[in-house]
Amino acid sequence: MRQNRKHQFTTTIVVLLAVYAASCFANTEHWQTISLAGSKIGFRHLEQQQTASELISRETLVITVSQPGASDTTTTTALEYREDLNGKPLAMSKTVTSASVNHAMRATVTAGVLHVTQDELGGKTQDYLIPKPFYLAAGLRQQLRNGAGQSAPLKYFTWNFSSQQFDYLQLTLSPYKAPQNPAYAWKIQRQNLQDNTRFTEIYTDAAFQPLTEVSRSGGNELRIDTCAQEYAQADFQPETHVYRQLISSPYKISDSALRGKIRYRLLGSFSDMPPTTNEQAVKPIDGGVEITVCPDCGTEAPPSPEALKARLQTNYWLASDEAALRDTIKNLLTDKDISSTAKMRRLSRFVSRHMSSEASYSGYATALEAFRSQQGDCTEHALLLASLARAAGIPSRVVFGIAYNNERFLGRKYVFVPHAWVQAWTGEKWQSFDSGLGKFTAGHIALGTSNGEQSEILKVNKQLHQLSISSAVQIKNR
Repeated sequence: MRQNRKHQFTTTIVVLLAVYAASCFANTEHWQTISLAGSKIGFRHLEQQQTASELISRETLVITVSQPGASDTTTTTALEYREDLNGKPLAMSKTVTSASVNHAMRATVTAGVLHVTQDELGGKTQDYLIPKPFYLAAGLRQQLRNGAGQSAPLKYFTWNFSSQQFDYLQLTLSPYKAPQNPAYAWKIQRQNLQDNTRFTEIYTDAAFQPLTEVSRSGGNELRIDTCAQEYAQADFQPETHVYRQLISSPYKISDSALRGKIRYRLLGSFSDMPPTTNEQAVKPIDGGVEITVCPDCGTEAPPSPEALKARLQTNYWLASDEAALRDTIKNLLTDKDISSTAKMRRLSRFVSRHMSSEASYSGYATALEAFRSQQGDCTEHALLLASLARAAGIPSRVVFGIAYNNERFLGRKYVFVPHAWVQAWTGEKWQSFDSGLGKFTAGHIALGTSNGEQSEILKVNKQLHQLSISSAVQIKNR
């Protein structure tokens, strides 16, 4: 009898706690406008819903960008988090849609394991052991309302669909009162502990609902402010933000110089040094780096068998095991005796012809999406080419950096533009192949290599706005 009463008492406490948690999770919605460097780029819609057994948080992000000579493009990102009434994670999903991108990813939680399903890859599921503490939207707000983070920073893990890994974050709280913003109750600094350069300032109300967020994106202030729905969804004229990613060349570089060897001085702060490859030598200097580029300017140690195996593996962004890509390889590479270099040239020509000649800057598509839509920019070119290479048994890696443009690019001339291409292991060295620009030249400067992950190109893009090129000197053979 006493055990039954104890069980009833415990059950009552659990129910009361769940009721209290849910009462703090009222059905609400917030509309917010998003601006970059003072110019509106879109809006965000936040929703909270409570059912009999779940707390549901939804976030819809709509971004519109302008492309010179083409229509504006809009990308919609929708996130949904499902938790029980105590804030325990149950499931989450992410969809990204645009003219050329259509991601759909889902994840469920059971017994400390996150099961991530990627619809783009035919519903394949991969399991990840969940680190602790692990919070989603409602659970995190409950922790904050219960006092977490007020006496010491709150550290926790959450899932990042873009990087396909757990983010380790830290929140530092301080009370905030300002006459001009009476709704603000807290100022929160959010820091990614895996990348100490990434900070976001979040201003919330007393219930820890975010009202304003301020961060840096590509050297510019990215700001999200709560406003009326009418203002959030109001029409606006998008600016061409791609111009902010162009880097001026100190000189006009001739075509003959691009076919030779060029030594650059890049000034700026590097969180990660540009890689030394078979095609570029990197030397640290005061205030930056000196990089010499040509087909055989660098000395890179041969990769181990394990490293080569890793550059053959399939992943979400490089789905080299998909039937459509493997069938393409069978049709293209009918000559089994040709070299890896010849194979890569043939694959590069195929991607150049297959992709639309009009670049589309509407998101970051997977290789499979690029193959199906035939739309994208240099990143989609690189992802597709790297995937085809891996499908053909050629180890490959995606290179992110900048490339010199002597022709007119979006109305500008003599500039370095953000660029992506592919390096393939040809049996003797890593060699560059560029289906976007057509060929590798001394105008290609590599800033990072990856397996195609979106997080890597975001890291490189963040560095671009901190860089300047002070000199570009042609080195002639004596």
